[in-house]
Amino acid sequence: MVWLLARRTLRRALSRTVLLVAGVTIAGALLFDMSMLGGGLERSLALSLGRLHYELRVLPAGTLPFATEATIPDAGRAARRIAAHPEVAWAAPLLGTTLYAEANERRRAAFAYGLTPEVPDIVRVEGPGRAGVVVNRPLAEALDLRPGDTLRLATRISPQTGTPERVITVRVGALGEFAFDLAGQRTLALPLADLQALLGAGAGEASLLLVKVRPGADPERVAAWIEDAFPALDALSVAAIVAEIRRQLTYFAHFATVLSAVSLLVAFLLIGAVLTLAVGERLGELAALRAIGLSRARLVLLILMEGLVVAGVSTPLALLLGAAISDPLDAILRSAPGVPCELHFFVGSPAAVARTVALLLLTGTLGAAYPAWVAGRLNVAATLHREVQ
Repeated sequence: MVWLLARRTLRRALSRTVLLVAGVTIAGALLFDMSMLGGGLERSLALSLGRLHYELRVLPAGTLPFATEATIPDAGRAARRIAAHPEVAWAAPLLGTTLYAEANERRRAAFAYGLTPEVPDIVRVEGPGRAGVVVNRPLAEALDLRPGDTLRLATRISPQTGTPERVITVRVGALGEFAFDLAGQRTLALPLADLQALLGAGAGEASLLLVKVRPGADPERVAAWIEDAFPALDALSVAAIVAEIRRQLTYFAHFATVLSAVSLLVAFLLIGAVLTLAVGERLGELAALRAIGLSRARLVLLILMEGLVVAGVSTPLALLLGAAISDPLDAILRSAPGVPCELHFFVGSPAAVARTVALLLLTGTLGAAYPAWVAGRLNVAATLHREVQ
């Protein structure tokens, strides 16, 4: 009965109810977007890292992948020792640096990966490949490259003559897509030994080691063993990298928390104000309901139910609106410099949906608490007497 009364009351003042639902929907959409933003980058990074078929990155202690120019000396020997561990399937060194690429009388800086054949997923080759380096589309377009073309790579440009130094000539084998490329980043991949020779690095020098553990093995246990065996190195699992990124991006969580609180406060005040006005206009009706036998508790429940119905109707609309506006917001944030193309800031999840639904329904009920309290304290005789005067 209370449920039916709540619905009829809201339908009777349809215009006011529609405006109230619209306001709560907008606040709820902001809440949903902030729920997605709060951990969206972490979830997106974890998904991207999880798609790569290796679990550990071994780096110079205190660094993140390619965050510094620090390298692992004698990385080849370290990789062989790690690969000999019974829980490790393979371990491979990877070297990354910036080179100058020159072709067709054009010169561009590009990030170069030095890879060994066993490392998968760093680059996805487009179409049938041939022997040679793999370049991504931004680099190919910048230098007008096609498979089969020759390319000159240099480590530096002489400040006196403007000519490239330490140059090798390679052939373009294929075009490819690279994991974690930034927007517009020019990237290429060549054999590790060739890049080490070009840089004049030691035969075993690398930026990091990639480690694949055997099925059923615990990556955290292997990481602990690596750090014990090589005190100058850190072994980071996907969870450890995500935790470090979370620590560095706490301002996103704080930003999302503040805006979530603002959206809930707006919804709370909106429902409270509109229902308080509505109760004020219906005092005679509420007193009559009490007079014909509706208990005080059920009268309070009636007002609380009205707040819950408003929140319940607004919730699916808020989820749809929030999902619709999250794409353009995500595009704005992803356009910032230094953001890899495949990462997203607004990532939906069952937890984000559940959090939004629970908070909106709770806010709708709490927003109706004050008008419910007013209705509960209603003096039936005095109110009816005042209404008939």
